[in-house]
Amino acid sequence: MRQVPALELELDGRPGSVHAARSATLRFLHEVASHDRAPLSAATRQDAVLVVSELVCNACRHAPGPCWLSVVVTPEATVDIAVEDTSPHLPRPTGRPGPAGYGLVVVTALGRGFHVVPTGTGKIVATTLHDR
Repeated sequence: MRQVPALELELDGRPGSVHAARSATLRFLHEVASHDRAPLSAATRQDAVLVVSELVCNACRHAPGPCWLSVVVTPEATVDIAVEDTSPHLPRPTGRPGPAGYGLVVVTALGRGFHVVPTGTGKIVATTLHDR
């Protein structure tokens, strides 16, 4: 059985978490591509790093404490991205100008929408990107 490449990362939710998530995702996807485990284009890898950035930023901004990132590259050349946080409040994309409000619009545009799973102690916000 072929092992599916995955990144699991716990972040403390403090300044630097978004940078740490982006850096870890970039390294992970570069390694996956260099070992030819999944045929992801450079554009898809860049999209995945941007989506990770937006989801982790939202978690750090709207939920107290730590958050958890999961990035999975499937054999079908999709990238499943999920961020779990400690807030029970469901996200609402605003799409309005300003310093906030575009994160989920970006996630929706690059991924196949997004879905939210309540966990009892918070929620998981997830999306899937297809290779382009």
